Amino acid sequence: MSTSAQSRADLIRHSAYEFALTTVLLFAVVSLVRWLAFPGSSLAIGDPDTLFVVAGTVVAALIAALMYSPPGRASGGHLHPGVTVFLWTCGLFPGRAVLPYVAAQLTGSLAGTALARVVWGEVVGQVGYGAVHPAPGTGAVELFVVEGAALAAVFVAVALVMSRPALRGLIPAVIGLGVGVVIATLGTVTGASINPARAFGPALLSGQYDHFWNYMIAPLVAPALVGLTHRALRTPRDRSAPTAPAAA
Repeated sequence: MSTSAQSRADLIRHSAYEFALTTVLLFAVVSLVRWLAFPGSSLAIGDPDTLFVVAGTVVAALIAALMYSPPGRASGGHLHPGVTVFLWTCGLFPGRAVLPYVAAQLTGSLAGTALARVVWGEVVGQVGYGAVHPAPGTGAVELFVVEGAALAAVFVAVALVMSRPALRGLIPAVIGLGVGVVIATLGTVTGASINPARAFGPALLSGQYDHFWNYMIAPLVAPALVGLTHRALRTPRDRSAPTAPAAA
């Protein structure tokens, strides 16, 4: 097999891993909404603040586990178009792989949401397929700034860890923890999507498009800005570091 053919095969395989990983993530997230937010559920949590703390804890652990899994290590375990864009703008991910990865993640979002509907039935429709929405009265600009700033803070932490080779193995834990904290603290305000893949499938299947573009664009702009800044500040030694995916 030629080098270019092998490279294409690797990209297809890694994109397939991203699809599978994001499918699992969205199935789990929508399942959480079904069990924790549906009033008729035996596990329902009535207090929204407590609900988001529990959900944030579970999602944090799940993201780290998926990134540390063999498929996650092979593909880099992005599970988030913003992670792909961040690594690309850092100069650590090939541009030709960005669109295949993002397409795989968004398709996985749709598949995971649909799978939750198949497994749990009509109740998933009754909780809006887990579609994300902000608190009443939250404006578009406020939502964009808060979601973007929260995610930027997560990626700043990731960039700091990336700059220390001995700590790079902690990146999945840092991302999981960061996402969990954002969900726990901002869930009742913005819905704490902070991932286009989190918003995409539920919005399409539920037909709920309020603030949809905010949820899709803010989590791309923030990591892109952090990635460009990180790239500009990298030392010559950093630039000579391997350019493998973050969790590889």
